[in-house]
Amino acid sequence: MARTDKFRLQHNELMALANELQGMLNEDALSQDAAAARRCLGNLMGKLTMHLSTEDKVLYPELEANKDPAVASLAHRFASEMKTTAASITAYNGRWSTPSAIKANAHAFIKETKEVIKILSDRIKRENQELYATADRSEGKAF
Repeated sequence: MARTDKFRLQHNELMALANELQGMLNEDALSQDAAAARRCLGNLMGKLTMHLSTEDKVLYPELEANKDPAVASLAHRFASEMKTTAASITAYNGRWSTPSAIKANAHAFIKETKEVIKILSDRIKRENQELYATADRSEGKAF
C-alpha cells in the first residue's frame, strides 16, 4: 500500500463529484432549478475542505521537514500554491452559495464552474504525478 493511497482515493472522489457537477452544467436547466447543482457543489466543497485540511496538517508539514531539500522545496511550493488556489475556490463557492444565485446567473455559474473544475483537475493530476510520487519515495513515517 502506497503512503498516499488515502489522498489518491480522496482525489478520485473529488473528481467524481466534479464530473457529476459538470454533467449538470446546462444553462436552461439551471435557470429553472439549480438545487441539485448546489447540493453537488456543496458535497464537492465539503470533501475538498476535508482533503485540504488533511494535507495541511499531515502531508505538507511532514514533507517540508524532509531531510532531502528537493522534497522539502517541492512540498513548500505545493503548499504555497494551494493557499492561493483554495482562496479562489472558497470565493467561487461563496458567490454560488444558493440555488437562487445559480439560477439568477446560470451562464456565469457555468463559466466559473468549468474554470474551477479545470483548476482542480490540473492540481490533482500534478499532485498525483509529482507530489504524491515523491512522498511515496521519501523516508519517514507513514501518513
